[in-house]
Amino acid sequence: MRLPKIVPAALLGIAALFTVGCVTQGTALLAAQYSVQVDYSRSVEDSLRAGQYNWAHYQVTSSNFPGPETGRGALSVVLVPFSPQANLDYVLGGQATSGMRPATLKELLAFGETYPDVQKNLPVLALGSSVDLMVNTYRHENPTGSMPFIVVDRKVKRLYPFLAGGFAMRVAGLEWLHDPAGYGMYHALFVKPR
Repeated sequence: MRLPKIVPAALLGIAALFTVGCVTQGTALLAAQYSVQVDYSRSVEDSLRAGQYNWAHYQVTSSNFPGPETGRGALSVVLVPFSPQANLDYVLGGQATSGMRPATLKELLAFGETYPDVQKNLPVLALGSSVDLMVNTYRHENPTGSMPFIVVDRKVKRLYPFLAGGFAMRVAGLEWLHDPAGYGMYHALFVKPR
């Protein structure tokens, strides 16, 4: 049975509206300036509980991310698109971030608590905090042309905190920016000057 010509056209129209809606929503999230209240004296663990994440990496802790900040602060933050393949120094000193500083983990967690739906649409990264941890790396080897096998090496890598999610999930994780299995595009959280 053949479908009337109108059905494929209608399906294409619906797909186009959905795509435009997603792009428009993402663009609106990036164009926005967000206000965030941060309690720097609150521990990372308490911030994770307050944010009600479905999952948090076990090494996102106060001991791995000790912050020198104290007290409370009201911040104005923005999201800046960031490719993991970009030179980090270029992104931090680039024209798009001129005059701003990268957000820290506590600022990222306060943002996630205040705006929980943003990370469901865009993975948000804090370039102002990082930790060097020993992690497993994997590579395939096939020395004799026989069956390939996986070799596991342990290496120290610099990891950055991020928030991501989907339809019903919100996670707080750590990401090595050069991981080929990672996100293709992040949105770095930057703090605007007062």
